Amino acid sequence: MGRGYQNATCLEGALKIKEISYMHSEGILAGELKHGPLALIDENMPVIIIMTRDSLYPKVQSALAQVTARKGAPIIICCDDDPAVSNGVYKNNRGNDYKAIVVPPTVDCLQGILNIIPLQLLSYHLAILNGFDVDFPRNLVPRSLTDLPPRWLEGPCVVTDSLTSLLRITLPKQLIASAQECMSYCDSNGLDVAGVSNGNECYCGSSLDSNHPSSPQAHEVTEEECSSPCISGMPQQMCGGPGRTRLFGRNGALDDYGFGFTRLGPLIIPPSFDTHGGTAPVSLGGGNPNDVPQIPVSQHDSTVITSSDQLMKTILAHHMVGNVYNYTLGSWINDARLAKAANIDGFALNLGSGGPKSWQRERIGDAFNAAEAVGGFGMIFSFDMTVLRCDSQEDADILRDYLMTWGPHPGHLTLPPANGSPFQLAPLLENTAPSVEVGGRYSMRRFPEQLIFSAGSVRDGWLSVVADPAVVSRLNTVGREIAFLPSWFARVEERKQEFSGVVQGDFFWNGGWPYGNRDVDWADDAYRLQRNPGPLYMTSVSPAFFTHYGPDSYNKNWIYRSDDWLYASRWEMLVAHRNEVSCVEIVTWNDYGESSYIGPIEGNQPNSEAWVNGFPHLGFLDMTAYYAQAFKSGTYPPIRDEKVYIWSRPHPRDATAPDTLGRPNFWDWTEDYLWALVFAASDGEFELISGSNTQTFPVKAGVNKFKLSNSPGPIRGTLKRLGLPIIDVSPGSDFDYTLSPRSYNFNYFMANN
Repeated sequence: MGRGYQNATCLEGALKIKEISYMHSEGILAGELKHGPLALIDENMPVIIIMTRDSLYPKVQSALAQVTARKGAPIIICCDDDPAVSNGVYKNNRGNDYKAIVVPPTVDCLQGILNIIPLQLLSYHLAILNGFDVDFPRNLVPRSLTDLPPRWLEGPCVVTDSLTSLLRITLPKQLIASAQECMSYCDSNGLDVAGVSNGNECYCGSSLDSNHPSSPQAHEVTEEECSSPCISGMPQQMCGGPGRTRLFGRNGALDDYGFGFTRLGPLIIPPSFDTHGGTAPVSLGGGNPNDVPQIPVSQHDSTVITSSDQLMKTILAHHMVGNVYNYTLGSWINDARLAKAANIDGFALNLGSGGPKSWQRERIGDAFNAAEAVGGFGMIFSFDMTVLRCDSQEDADILRDYLMTWGPHPGHLTLPPANGSPFQLAPLLENTAPSVEVGGRYSMRRFPEQLIFSAGSVRDGWLSVVADPAVVSRLNTVGREIAFLPSWFARVEERKQEFSGVVQGDFFWNGGWPYGNRDVDWADDAYRLQRNPGPLYMTSVSPAFFTHYGPDSYNKNWIYRSDDWLYASRWEMLVAHRNEVSCVEIVTWNDYGESSYIGPIEGNQPNSEAWVNGFPHLGFLDMTAYYAQAFKSGTYPPIRDEKVYIWSRPHPRDATAPDTLGRPNFWDWTEDYLWALVFAASDGEFELISGSNTQTFPVKAGVNKFKLSNSPGPIRGTLKRLGLPIIDVSPGSDFDYTLSPRSYNFNYFMANN
């Protein structure tokens, strides 16, 4: 609160606190306290009074008296020559002491320039203490002549016969209504250069081609040549011109080419918030600080890790259609929106039954319609050959029917092919792209002769499906073709020669877990890449695996090792090897029976309630957005919204339970730890609690990994700064680690903010 000129200072200070620390704050005219604000004053209400020595100083003293009479304890901004101030304390005429911030005195009309400085510093430190990025306040758009979306700045007008010869294109041309729409489209795909042309054409790329025969800056022309109005009809909205493209860039993508920038002058890109501080380590804490190594922060630095002109990176989540009997169209739309918000591009629909009268067929129709309704999201088929019969051509008819019915559907995922792809279609030149039927689970756990559809050989059997003339013709009418990526579980050595020309690549289903009692690594992926029979490679990432069925049902009772922050560590591996990977499939969205789900617990469980109910995994979905963006763009995004994730099994691995099925196979492949992942925007400390075990770890800006030995009782994780809790994740009675379980459960319980 303040008076006169300082009322405006109060309004600006309150605005800044709201803007970057997201705390409600009011600027009050000190002479109007009795018109409502005084009713809010008590010992708990933070109050700042500007009481510098101007002509209204005595009146503000009166306001101070009214505040302190109601037990208020204000902070006072006052001049350093005020006789009531000594050593940062203001003493009123009753002898009471109040905290003071002193500023130099000056003339009344300029005093506010000095007084606003401590308020701006206050808002800065409030934001930092709460873990917010002060350089990128949320929901704010920087002002420019063209009202650009956040982080984008306008570049030059260029002329080129074909923009693809100048721009490193990683997306096909998109029709748009405004420049903002183009930049949003490029932003959603993690690309740093946008170009608008001909009033409604949008191009996106990672950078300009510095190896072009003529340098990019040689293509620059005057502003007037990019003056075609956008089809949106918005005033002053220009979208390039015939054969002319207006470029926009971010993250310094246009900085190195010497453009004159005929309209706005040189690009000035504000530096991104430095979340890492050079080579400081990412903390990897353990039950003993010495038992887990440190890794360099460069693993998560906000710099380009790799560059690639490959097929646009695609992320899918495996969706078990067998678990959605009670789904409606609305259920599919909710799932698609959740997945899309996490930078997931589509669902791979696991289909194990699909004849004309199957209920799964109806749910699949809803799934494709939901994808179309959500937009920017697609469905593909993952035929489960452990369930579907493959004995006759009638069995193949089921697969052909699905491809004929939904292959051309607008809700089917489509991707641009890789440069030089042997299966690129002519319709691609007409802004279409091949459809991708990804991840057919071609399981060799059944005898090979059972997978031939009575066609003589496995190769001929699958050709009768994917190369069927009617199927090919139907897809070609919409400019699409099949990209078939089966997942082999055996005969890996022979497949490269045997299936050349039948498949377009390989899907490594088991890549998400380690083979044995060890950490996951890249060796198995490298083995399959060397034997890949096609240009595309899809591998997997998974948070966990535990299944507990007896001989009277599915007869599956085992775990895969899911320790050592498996989901995050596997994602980091995929980002590091992104040049070798076309697609990633998250295994799974909703396979409750195998405890690998990242989606909400809904639908119809396959008798897995005993180990799934009460064990949410949505934290894995939440962290997917960060890693998916890094995989797609090659750049780890700056951490702006801080996160704390903690997860644990409910009992020790060697606990004894009155469970007739017994412990799962490989029960001794896991360790008894509470695992934690902290996404921090700045340094701090992290307190991890499991029962009676407690440990505090130093936190560095970036991604931090911690673990703590389990102990009976509740779990908790708290991010702190200056001893104050910033994020406190405490599931309370929802989870209790016990030494005496009623049944064996090696599933994880996860909690997060």
